Amino acid sequence: MGKTLGIFAASLFSLLFFAETSNAQVSAFLIAEPQTYTGVCPVDIKFKGLITSHKPGKVQYRFVRSDGLLQPVETLEFSAPGTKEVSSEWVSAVRKEGRHDGWQSIKIVYPEEYESSKASFSITCDQTKPDLMVRIKQSPKVVRAGFEFGQQLRVIAINRGEISVKDVNVEIMLRKENFCDHAQPALGAQHILSGAVRGGHEQISLEGGQKIELKLNGPLSITSETQPGEYFLCAVIDAENRILESNKANNCTCAPVKITAATGKPDLIVEKITFKGWGRCEPNWPIFSFEVTVQNIGTAASPAMPDKAVVQVMDLHGNSWGNSVGLNAIAPGGSQTVVIPVYYFNEDPAHMTKVIPHPFRAVVDPHHLIDEINENNNKSDIIYLDPSLICSKPGS
Repeated sequence: MGKTLGIFAASLFSLLFFAETSNAQVSAFLIAEPQTYTGVCPVDIKFKGLITSHKPGKVQYRFVRSDGLLQPVETLEFSAPGTKEVSSEWVSAVRKEGRHDGWQSIKIVYPEEYESSKASFSITCDQTKPDLMVRIKQSPKVVRAGFEFGQQLRVIAINRGEISVKDVNVEIMLRKENFCDHAQPALGAQHILSGAVRGGHEQISLEGGQKIELKLNGPLSITSETQPGEYFLCAVIDAENRILESNKANNCTCAPVKITAATGKPDLIVEKITFKGWGRCEPNWPIFSFEVTVQNIGTAASPAMPDKAVVQVMDLHGNSWGNSVGLNAIAPGGSQTVVIPVYYFNEDPAHMTKVIPHPFRAVVDPHHLIDEINENNNKSDIIYLDPSLICSKPGS
């Protein structure tokens, strides 16, 4: 990658020099990434390019491919002389074993015709070995040290090859830099913060062509000793290099994350809300009930408040129809499930069947009785109910 960036930077300098010293209005440069590839096919070849205009105005161009596939004309607007980046992708459909060569160029069609040099690539398809790949589909932007963040991280493991693998390890690591050593992804200890991620280990098996999402909703956290700052959260598959693969360059991927200081506070969320069942549509009786699970994803236990309104389920029409219950203390990473009955609405019985369906939502700590890390994650999804299923409408 460093070599590619160096070539790209040098080409930018040459392109700017060319624009300054020639009479041409436009010029272009393109490079393929990777330029050479050996592994499971098909493969996605990415192209990065530069287009320079020596004058302000419109520049129209298209990509030209060696396979003859016609590409659309695209337009750039230059408010002043300068250089802009362009890019494209070519998913090579070849699967046949052996070497396959190709190229792509940039052809400028307006305000004058110009074609860049060809960005060549060479693919050698090897379908006889597994090709393990990992992707981060979702990652937290900010994590508090000591904070459980497994629910915010989604990692996909893929076997692009045709050979199955068993008991391969996937590691979640915290790194100081966006660094993946493709040859030895688990090495380079100067870049890894040893022990910084608790619970960041999964073992999986993958059939040929299989893709699975890792189950990382457990107690995954950054150790409380980690210093605040900017880091990278990385996922590495086959970190020990135990599997002989056709391609090791895709075994690691990273996402930026900001680590903030650990604090001794609870952080309560509504992990789950479910409709438990109907009751009786009669005064002073529960008409239905909900089951609510509250989890503490903070770094300290929440206080015991069994006689306070700590978990509340309310009709969102704003008429105070609902109910609340208290909670016992919940340790960090722990949870507690309560049943909350919602009674017949004595104050306005007609409302139960007049305005339907009714949106109900659970809220934890609605009156801000608990000093939490985050007060903005205390609401559940909405459940819609129609009490007219068991209650008669007025006048019927």
